[in-house]
Amino acid sequence: MKKLLTVLLALAMAFTMVFATAASAEDGYKDSITWVIGNDQDILDPQNNVSNSKVIPQYYNGLLGYDNDGNVVCKIAESYEASEDKMTWTFHLRQDVYFHSGRHCTAHDFEATFDRLLNTENPQRYTSNASFIDTAVATDDYTFVITLKEPKAFFLQAIAKQWAFVLNPEYIEKYGADLGKTAESVDGTGPFKCTQWDKGEVMKFEAFENYYEGAPLTHEIVMKIVPEQTSRAIAVETAQADIADGVSPDDAVRLDALDGVTVSKTDGNGCHLFQFNCASDHAPMSIPAVRQAICYAIDRNAICEYLYSGLGETPIDSIMAPSVAGYSSVGVVPYDPEKAKQLLAEAGYPDGFDLTIMTTAVYNRGVEMAEIIAEELKEIGINAKLEVVERAVFSSAWASFTPDEFNEKFGWDMFIMGSGGDSDADTLLKRILHSADTNVNNYGFYNNAEVDELLEKGAVTMDETERNAIYARIAQITLYEDPFGAYMNLRKNVYALSDKIENFAVNSSNTMDLAHVRCRE
Repeated sequence: MKKLLTVLLALAMAFTMVFATAASAEDGYKDSITWVIGNDQDILDPQNNVSNSKVIPQYYNGLLGYDNDGNVVCKIAESYEASEDKMTWTFHLRQDVYFHSGRHCTAHDFEATFDRLLNTENPQRYTSNASFIDTAVATDDYTFVITLKEPKAFFLQAIAKQWAFVLNPEYIEKYGADLGKTAESVDGTGPFKCTQWDKGEVMKFEAFENYYEGAPLTHEIVMKIVPEQTSRAIAVETAQADIADGVSPDDAVRLDALDGVTVSKTDGNGCHLFQFNCASDHAPMSIPAVRQAICYAIDRNAICEYLYSGLGETPIDSIMAPSVAGYSSVGVVPYDPEKAKQLLAEAGYPDGFDLTIMTTAVYNRGVEMAEIIAEELKEIGINAKLEVVERAVFSSAWASFTPDEFNEKFGWDMFIMGSGGDSDADTLLKRILHSADTNVNNYGFYNNAEVDELLEKGAVTMDETERNAIYARIAQITLYEDPFGAYMNLRKNVYALSDKIENFAVNSSNTMDLAHVRCRE
């Protein structure tokens, strides 16, 4: 009898497997999608990741998030309300949320997450972003209350960012500073689990079947690191990949004309710039007139036309993209080499000087852009030496150095950066412009007392018209009067796709909705 039951069970299992295979074939969609991308993540810890917004939201989420149109929406919080003075915010959590490890997510997990984030004695990279929070406590299993030190104009936008995503307290305890450095140390509540991470090579996302919004449509996403833009384009063209991230302008034009491939180009909220090292011990970068001269010596329209016309990218007319709350146009910095020469002479450098510009292929056409800028600076007497670095060197430069340490280790007077990824001016600008010692994201050691004061004022100004005027003034100062950097081009979110891809969507922060994407066989 026992043998008969064993045989029947084996037959039943075989039938199930055949049926499942037939159902999959009839379904007509691939179980695995291959996505090629130029750069890996630095760390899979939401409170410390600086790479981009492409991966972390696949593994983690928080009280709130952003939809595909960039709107703030409820995620783990199913509802919330604020006190009349907007100083206390109460979030009511869903009761069907689980971590990938199986742990049931409650408000106490959020409390542990914020305890880690708000610990100024052992700060995380984004601790300063949460400096407006006084307390964050669980009042019961499914109620989480945040009280503020002062009114916060963009509170909902801020709390929807990835630095506020919930962490498993057991993993905080177990891994400490190593949380997010390996696939094993990643335990979020997002739509995908991290099942493999061979740094610099491949990362695998597996659908989380117990995801509270429903399991993703595709079982597995394989993200392969392919640094060369042309190789990524060829991978989609030859069906070795289904999605290619960040293809070059030339490849975008070429691929768009092919059968079997489509190119997605949507407005992003980021830009390229060459940031100034205002504490340089080599070049006179502390002098505003010198930085003004450099900005006027650059022909942004010509550079964008030459390098980025295939993507439709244009010069930026502010220090933030139009999609960012608080944006105001203050005009593209004009190309005026004669004014640049005059400013250099007034600053005491009529014959120019030498400087070093760091650039990297991490950014689309970043090397070519720096080469053109160096040629243009020659016209006003500045001899620019280029230093092209790999991703590892680039990432290592943003490790909370003092000015002396930065100058000794790197010695760059200007360096390429991407700015963006945030939906509100306060979150975007305070972390890169404010001169507070705790602001580890002010990589160029910028220091302007009026800007600091305006940043503080903008963060608590609730009237939209008044608030926009504050950020317009900041843009005027940091583009024209006391330049923070040479701002260049607005960036598009560019992807080459197999025409078999369905439901592809990406928001302005360049976060793909991988949970709903699928690919026909």
